[in-house]
Amino acid sequence: MSAPVHVRFQRSGGLAGIKIAVNTDTDELSPAQGEMIRALLAAPDSSPVSAPGAPDRFSYELLLDDGRQQRLLRWPETAVPDDVRPLIAELTTRSRPIR
Repeated sequence: MSAPVHVRFQRSGGLAGIKIAVNTDTDELSPAQGEMIRALLAAPDSSPVSAPGAPDRFSYELLLDDGRQQRLLRWPETAVPDDVRPLIAELTTRSRPIR
């Protein structure tokens, strides 16, 4: 079994502009979500398409770290890949407001 991948998630923007975040790791997520995180960490370094931010839209940031490598991914709400949306939804549910 591989070591857990640490995940730092943050959502910013939106109508109220409230930032939310959570720190977790793949041991605390479902096996499917853990596989998605490992796939994102291992994917070739092609940064997500950066679309201009839209007013009142969210933006998402994932920092993934397995102890050997780190990867920072950012998406505006409209550019989150469909296969990543369930992971973003779960991390959003686990998040709390930050200052």
